Amino acid sequence: MLDRGDSADLLDLLLQERGLAASRRRFPRKDTCLAIYSRRVNGGRPLDEVLQDAFPWCQEWAQELSGVFRSYAERKQAHAALDYDDLLLYWHALMQEPRLALDVGGRFDHVLVDEYQDVNRLQADIVLALKPGGAGITVVGDDAQAIYSFRAASVDNILEFPARCDPPAQVIALECNYRSIQPLLDAAYALIAGASRGYRKSLVAVRGGGLRPRLVTVQDDRQQADYVVQSVLRRREEGTPLAR
Repeated sequence: MLDRGDSADLLDLLLQERGLAASRRRFPRKDTCLAIYSRRVNGGRPLDEVLQDAFPWCQEWAQELSGVFRSYAERKQAHAALDYDDLLLYWHALMQEPRLALDVGGRFDHVLVDEYQDVNRLQADIVLALKPGGAGITVVGDDAQAIYSFRAASVDNILEFPARCDPPAQVIALECNYRSIQPLLDAAYALIAGASRGYRKSLVAVRGGGLRPRLVTVQDDRQQADYVVQSVLRRREEGTPLAR
């Protein structure tokens, strides 16, 4: 089993063997190569599309990357090794065989999936292959939190889930919020309402009160940190205890 570090090191070895690590025009580094490979596998999309959408600065190396990835797959097979992406890829392949899918799915009465907004297409297909038609599946998630795209995760999977079930899955909105305060929820959903699609819900806070929130736009995470620090110091100088 190859962890992320092992996978990156193997890719680095292949880059050196192909003379790409010492290229005069800087070839993508091993971690970037691994990210491209992972997104391509998990998203089930052609390399050209992945490069165009997520790694446009690497498009000039499309042919070389294709060769590296082919060698990477061959080297893994030669050593009977799997990486994290292969675990999903092979499981997905297993579930395409109806007899095997029926055997695996039959071992479970219910399939429960949390954080469904962060699943990719491979994972979504596996879930539905476990229980064709959707009977016995419960997924929980928040489409408004689909912001990371880890392993090619897509908000499409949670938005399309009800329609992929037969009959369509029932959607239940969990609107009672125990974590935040109402003014902050109202501000957040005023912004989210501008989205072109999504599940509409109206969160109600259990906690009352709270100051009116302020919407602040910053350039990057460094400016965000500076803003927070300066705000804390200003409040301290105005007499607010740091514990507040």
